[in-house]
Amino acid sequence: MRKKKTVRKRNQKKRKIGKKSDLQMKEYLKDTPPDKCFWVNNGWIIRNLEELPIALDNMSDDTFNYHVNKDKNDFSKWVRDVIGDETLARSLERVKNREDAIKIVNKRIKQLKR
Repeated sequence: MRKKKTVRKRNQKKRKIGKKSDLQMKEYLKDTPPDKCFWVNNGWIIRNLEELPIALDNMSDDTFNYHVNKDKNDFSKWVRDVIGDETLARSLERVKNREDAIKIVNKRIKQLKR
């Protein structure tokens, strides 16, 4: 007996098991509870994902390197543990400079707002 071959239309996307709904993904953009905000070592407080690229753009390289270095990536950890966006957290793990982090976060924010 021959196995049936499944056919997908060209524009039809394969759904991933455990994929977040659009509503769940919009939650990533909301403010975190006050006790879960990201406290930057220069005194700034980041309350949500949309504030992250603004803070990254305005912080010094020394401040960025305090939070992102060979031993840790505080931004990736915060996005994973507090915001809950595993996709963005994995992308941020690989960044080595502020400019790349800003691009990655802004791109993700655009995706989430669709």
